[in-house]
Formats: sequence, C-alpha cells, structure tokens
Amino acid sequence: MIKDHLSDTVSAAQKADVTALSRFLLSNPSQPLLATGSGGADSVADLAALLYGARGGVSYGVSPYTLNSFSDAALKTSKLLLVSGGGHNADIKFVAKRALAVNPEGAGMFALHTGERNEVRKRFLKAGTGHDLDVPLRLAKDEFVSCITPLAYFTLLTRVFQPSVDLEPYKRVPEQPFTLCHNDGSPLPETELASVRNFVILHGSWGRPVAWNLEGKLVESGYAPAGVSDYRNFCHGRFIFISNHLEDTAIVMLVSPRERDIVERTRKFLPASTRLVLIESEADAPETCLDQLLRATAFFEALSAAAGVTPYDPSNPGRIDKRVPMNVPFTAELERRGPLTLP
Repeated sequence: MIKDHLSDTVSAAQKADVTALSRFLLSNPSQPLLATGSGGADSVADLAALLYGARGGVSYGVSPYTLNSFSDAALKTSKLLLVSGGGHNADIKFVAKRALAVNPEGAGMFALHTGERNEVRKRFLKAGTGHDLDVPLRLAKDEFVSCITPLAYFTLLTRVFQPSVDLEPYKRVPEQPFTLCHNDGSPLPETELASVRNFVILHGSWGRPVAWNLEGKLVESGYAPAGVSDYRNFCHGRFIFISNHLEDTAIVMLVSPRERDIVERTRKFLPASTRLVLIESEADAPETCLDQLLRATAFFEALSAAAGVTPYDPSNPGRIDKRVPMNVPFTAELERRGPLTLP
C-alpha cells in the first residue's frame, strides 16, 4: 500500500539534490524541450513537458519510439530529457545512443538509480557533458505496476518548478482522497466499482500527466481499459460512449480550481445515474500534479481492493510470457529505417 511508503518516498525526494536537474530544465527556456520515457516513466516525461511549457517554453512529451521518428535537425535544436527509472531498458538505451550522437550538449538523463545496471548513465558519463541528471534515491521496491517511483519523480519535478512548495501535506494520504458518487450526488459505494468495466478519465490543465499515469495503472493491472480526454475533447463527441455504456462505465474527473466551472457545466448534461470518481485538488500550481497523482493512486488501490484485483502481480490468464514483449526487436528496425523523412 502506498500509505506504507509515502512519507519515506516524499522525504527522500525532498532532501535530494536537484541542482543539476534544475539547471538543465530552467536555463535557456526559449529552447524547445523534448522529454521521453516509457512504461511508468512516460507520465514523468509528460509532466516535465507540461511544467516546462507552463514556464514559457515550447515542450513535448513523447515515447522513445516516437522520439526516434523525429529528424536529426529536430533533435539538434531541442533539449532532450531522457527519463528512466534504472537506465537499462532497450528503448531508453537506443534513444541515449542517438541523442548523444546528434546533440550531446543538449541531452540530459534523469534517473533515480545509479547502479551498475544503469547503462545510459555510463554513456552520459563517458560523453562528459555533465548532463547525467540522476537523482539517486533509496526507495521501496515497485512491483509490476509502478506506484512509488512516479510519486518520487513528481515530487522532484515539483521542487524544480515550484522551489517554495510545502511538501509536508504530501507525506500522508488525505483522509478523503477522492469522492465516489452518482451524478445526482447520491453516494456510490466502493463495492459498486467491482461492476465497472470501462473508465473515462477527464483532465484539465494540470491533470494530463496524472490522467495518463492512471490509465497505465488500470490497463497494466489488467483491470479495465480507460479512455483519456481533456474536458473540451470529451464535449466534442466522446460523451456518446458514456451514453451507450452507463451500466458498466465510470468517469474519473481530475479537478483543480481552474476547471471547477467546466466540470459543473459538464455534469449538467450527464445522466443522473452516471458513476463519478472526483479527484479534487485545492492547488493551482505545479504541486497540483503531485496532489492529484497521490489521490489517483489511492483511488487505484481502493478500486483494486473492491474488485479483488492484485495490481502489483496481475493475473495473466492468456499466459503471455511477461519477458517476451520487452524483447520485441523494434530498435533494430529503427536503426535500419532511421527517422521519418519527407521527399
């Protein structure tokens, strides 16, 4: 349970030295930022891009596969932030190899583990650019679905972009981290979540990285598919899915002060019986992302308990060998074909 490790995780990230990471992200803000990470790190890359953009720069969070589709010219003119928990996955090693070949001065590696298995850190140290931005932390071990590591990353990035943040409130799970209700305001018992087979996750300005992090948890635990949309795109036609699947769908609404009015207007056209999960933050600052991630993680654990799902060791009735997908040789294909080009 995240409550067992939350205080230690946030405290470790609070004490860590983020000087090099801050220098890399806050200097030369007019230079575009491309941030990349896969698996549990993709929402961290998205958070870095979101906060960089909020500070005034052009930024984009992408997967390593998508980043490798970009031209050399695009990589040369951007900052490249590579996020990886341990720096030894094939995708991040391939990205590091290309980034250091094309733009060594503009590439930075952001990892939490600096052990012998961190192959990417070795590449950056050998390059000698000083952009090995690792922040080594001693954290409790994450299982198949990562919950502890994202909280550490979100805490570190919050410190970079909001240096005065008070982290004490985030060392414990709030008494009421989320609200379960029907759209007419009647209570929704946690036990009723067991019948939910689809989730729609709606987010506003600060909530995008949290929405995608929760989507990953729901899918990787084998529990339910989840569609992610901002509030405007939901109103652009995506509400039709809800209308067709009221009996087995719930809407997760990530709410901060800046979208409260939009949320209320959205709820007015939804049927009274719509199942809602309200994850609300009182902050309107980078810490909103950390607050919502903590609350969303608490909801995920409550959902798993109600549904009898073991999220950190999910069932695998199709007997797909978990080791095989990681070894699909996409890097060889990327090397052979190279980035996208136009005639």
